[in-house]
Amino acid sequence: MTDPASDPPTARPLDATDPGLVLRDGVPVSTRFDDVYFSREDGLAETAHVFLQGCGLPDAWRGLSRPSFTVAETGFGTGLNFLATWQLWRETRPAGGVLHYVAVEGFPLTRGQLADALSAFPRLGHLADRLRTRYPEPITGGTHRIWFAADRVCLTLLIGEAAEVLAGLEARADAWFLDGFAPAKNPSMWRAELLAEVARLSGPGTRLASFTAAGAVRRGLAEVGFAVEKRAGYGRKRDCIAATFAGPVSPFSGEPWYAPPPTRPLGQVAVIGAGVAGAAAVGALALRGVETLWFDRHGRIGAEASGNPAGLLMARPTADGDVQGALSGAAFRFALDRAADAGMPVGSNGVLELATDDTALGRYREMADAGHLAPISAALLDAAQANDVAGVALDRPALWHRTGGWVDPRAWSAALAGERRPVRATVGSLVPSPDGWTLLDPEGRTIARADAVILASAMLSPALTPAAHLPVEAIRGQVTRLAETAASRRLQSCVAFGGYLSPTVGGTHVAGATYTRGGFAPTDWPVAVQADDHRRTLGLFPEALARLFDPAPSVLGGRAAIRAVTPDRQPVAGPLCDAAALAEAYGHLRFDAKRLDGGPPAFLEGVFAVTGLSSRGLVTAPLMAELAVSQMLGEPWPVDRAMAASVHPNRFMIRDLRRRRI
Repeated sequence: MTDPASDPPTARPLDATDPGLVLRDGVPVSTRFDDVYFSREDGLAETAHVFLQGCGLPDAWRGLSRPSFTVAETGFGTGLNFLATWQLWRETRPAGGVLHYVAVEGFPLTRGQLADALSAFPRLGHLADRLRTRYPEPITGGTHRIWFAADRVCLTLLIGEAAEVLAGLEARADAWFLDGFAPAKNPSMWRAELLAEVARLSGPGTRLASFTAAGAVRRGLAEVGFAVEKRAGYGRKRDCIAATFAGPVSPFSGEPWYAPPPTRPLGQVAVIGAGVAGAAAVGALALRGVETLWFDRHGRIGAEASGNPAGLLMARPTADGDVQGALSGAAFRFALDRAADAGMPVGSNGVLELATDDTALGRYREMADAGHLAPISAALLDAAQANDVAGVALDRPALWHRTGGWVDPRAWSAALAGERRPVRATVGSLVPSPDGWTLLDPEGRTIARADAVILASAMLSPALTPAAHLPVEAIRGQVTRLAETAASRRLQSCVAFGGYLSPTVGGTHVAGATYTRGGFAPTDWPVAVQADDHRRTLGLFPEALARLFDPAPSVLGGRAAIRAVTPDRQPVAGPLCDAAALAEAYGHLRFDAKRLDGGPPAFLEGVFAVTGLSSRGLVTAPLMAELAVSQMLGEPWPVDRAMAASVHPNRFMIRDLRRRRI
């Protein structure tokens, strides 16, 4: 047998046109590794024997003291193990329980291949259909979080090289299914680096099961802290293994300033703010069955910046594929999945992001050449192709965001919140109490008490937690409503060009949006519409778009609001901390920027923020809320640790200390 610790074979790029799979006698076989995906005798019975029984399921989740149970798998393959686990969960889940299933896959199958492989198991057909509908395209790498809300099952699919993607994961698994191809066929799935990550992500008593009983695998698991025992194998296999983690629990191995916050039992969580951020937070809590108290000073969804008549849903890739670009892609995919699940339409024939000059075109070409467009379903079009998609002459190349489009922000926010609606109340301050937090109105009267709080109230958020450091700036934005013309009626796609223009809806186009500093109070409402801003917006139109309208376009009106924008233009999502204590603990960064021994931050326990979404909240709010709620409840994070650090509230203080600004 090949040594699992030896160098792995070189991974070929993910390519949907090269599936690497054939069916032999009804059993799927990988042509890359010359190995079967499941037993020729009975794949479902094999899963039950090796993995479900090997990890003590369902008894393990019946006896859990916390509301969620996490299964992690190396080798998602056909999804058979996931479906079998999901079915068992449906039959035996504890009241109020949530199942997280985190799976790694380096060579994902296509939806069609998934259907072919799973057709051998008709009793799982209803679940297989639901999985196939939501399953991502295989060319799309990265993290994909998919909720099956009716059963409180959450699939987090990590596409990429196993050890690499697990190194970015923050989670604590209750059970592991090690189901890569046989060690002799695919040694990279069993090497020491990967097993070390399995141990890092395990806790006291974590169970593990695998079909292989190879000596090198048993020794490798023992070396990282698992007590391993042989069990009778299934079918032709003589042995399989079961194991229990008995080693020391790994401390957080990232930079300690963004370490996971402590968790505690939660009864009620208060959400403050009913824009898209607050609605997404309420929706994320509802997916888990957490009781929510929802407050907004207007008492309705989308009363302020999230109440515009239309906004764009599109990713913002970067030329170098950095964390910000990857995060934008992950947020866009999650938003699209939530929209599809909620039945929320995304209008128009995608979004065309014009190359307004040669510099922009060069940047788009770099993105295409580096493979950064495929994960967000985008493509670079020449001018003729862009004209065909738009239905009008644009005269410029463009990035076509095929699955993007426009949404009604208020309707989108309501869809994220589901059936829940906010109560009208102005929260003036938060006061800690022995059992959580007391919410007071501006006159000091008690509004409610909650175990935890999520601040999602844009520019109002910093004043509610003066001990924290939330540097958000108020930016005024205005959109313009334009009457359609015979020429503009032909526009079929949204067009982005620094500003944006929607296709006509009910005889009206929406164009935007301005970006203005100063001249207003950050918490002003309502915000007056200004004629000068209409002129600024129209002045941004490229000549090809301006030709669609009369020389003096018919402006039907507009809408203005205040956005909350952070210094680095990235959103804020995560737990809040005491800024003074953080500065004291990490003051040494002023003199040694790489020294990270300040210890865990001083959390304002139970207080989280989802804010600073700027003009991109329609895309980022669902994932940012999902991250904050996952951290609050001690669940697997929906993004990798680098992405979580890039939006963590503490990043501003750490950055300022390193730059000696404070």
